[in-house]
Amino acid sequence: MMLPVFLNPPAISKYSLQLSFTLSKDLFWFAGHFPEQAIFPGVAQIDWVMHYAQTYFNITAFGGIDVVKFQSPLCPEDDVVLTIDWLFEKNKLKFEYAKSNKIASTGQINL
Repeated sequence: MMLPVFLNPPAISKYSLQLSFTLSKDLFWFAGHFPEQAIFPGVAQIDWVMHYAQTYFNITAFGGIDVVKFQSPLCPEDDVVLTIDWLFEKNKLKFEYAKSNKIASTGQINL
């Protein structure tokens, strides 16, 4: 399994999206990353941001990562909220992954 199962329907507006899900221990991304304590890789976090931006905003261009900060690991069975804001005028996506009301990672992607 490559993508999560949502806990609630996505909250979406013209330029904003919020997704709630549990990181299932069966996700492909956890395999071998890492044996002692599985964590959700940063590259997968970026991949999901782009996947959902394409799905809900029809954004397909990826111009690079402007900034990204990983503050707390995301682990199997964590309940997560992913917020994506499309900064239309700046041609960027701003994202935040949070768990237990704490920020796990943030970043901006150039389109």
